[in-house]
Formats: sequence, C-alpha cells, structure tokens
Amino acid sequence: MISKSSNSLPVRDGADRDRRTPTWPSDTGRTMPASLVYDQIPIGTRLRFRDDIPEPPPDRQGDHAVWRLYNGTGRLARKDPPPHCSPIGQPASITIRTAEFGEHSAVGFTLALGNTSTGVVRFEVLELPPVGSVRILARDGDNAELLHLAEDEHAAIAWLARHPIPSAIFDPVSADEIAAASVEGRWVR
Repeated sequence: MISKSSNSLPVRDGADRDRRTPTWPSDTGRTMPASLVYDQIPIGTRLRFRDDIPEPPPDRQGDHAVWRLYNGTGRLARKDPPPHCSPIGQPASITIRTAEFGEHSAVGFTLALGNTSTGVVRFEVLELPPVGSVRILARDGDNAELLHLAEDEHAAIAWLARHPIPSAIFDPVSADEIAAASVEGRWVR
C-alpha cells in the first residue's frame, strides 16, 4: 500500500501533474551547492543547474556548447562517495543525466564535490520523485545509477522489458524519503 506524502512543498498548479509530486517553484531562486545535493536530495530528483555566466550568442557554437554543460536541467542519477582505501585523494561526486536512458542523446555529467570549479555551479530542485514511482537502478558495487524513473511498478517492468539490463534493480520511492528531503530542504533560500 502506498501512502501519500504530507510534506510542505508546494505543487505546481495547472496541468495534469500528479498531486503527489512535490515541487519547488522554479522562480523562487532557492539554490544550493552540489555538496547539499549530495547530502540531502534523493536520486531521481529533477534539478536545474547553472553557473550564473551569461549565455553566449548562438552563433558562437563552441562557447554555447560549453555554457550548456553548466546550465540546464536534468535528473540526479548517481551519488558516489569518496573511495575508502585509495592512495589518491578523490572527493565525493554527483552525476546528473540530462536526458532519459535509452534515448540517442542521453548525456550526463559528473561533478566532483572537491573541485573548485564545482563550487560555482548552483542547483535548484524542480521536482522530487513522486511517491509510488519506481527508480530503475544499475548496480555497480555499492553504488547505484539511475537508469529510469518509472511511474509505478508496472511501468518499471515494461521499461525493463524494452531495455534488458541484467544488473538492474527496482527501488520504490517512499513517502518517508520524500518527506525527509522536503524537511531537510526547508533551509534553502
């Protein structure tokens, strides 16, 4: 049985959005650094990311392509902790996927949290994963990467039938997880 979340996040008005899907309005300016995305935001959350550098003119294609790397929207697909027993110090990282897995343009990028250039990229939560949805994850040791966020278990089974991935597992989104993310996110201004 799936219970509805009783979190305090507003829900977008209008269209056919499921009322169980909490969102932050995109025009509030509530931004956070990558380190807080790593600590508090659940995998499957839609995020806007930006570095506050003005968009170059479209005729400067190379500059525009670089600008799009640090300005856009995507889903939080992975959180990697720093390695435990590595002689080389490596920071924790997050991976953002800017298109759905299985599409021809499923591009993603990884930000290392200790990198100084990562500090200029700010994130804004657009939409937490809906309660009752199912994350389809690919396992890589202790870490998991989001392949797809399905509406429910039936949709997850259908997606996995179209994209057979041997290491895939299902991870249902719980009301407790979303409530915790909304409570922890109240500090965001």
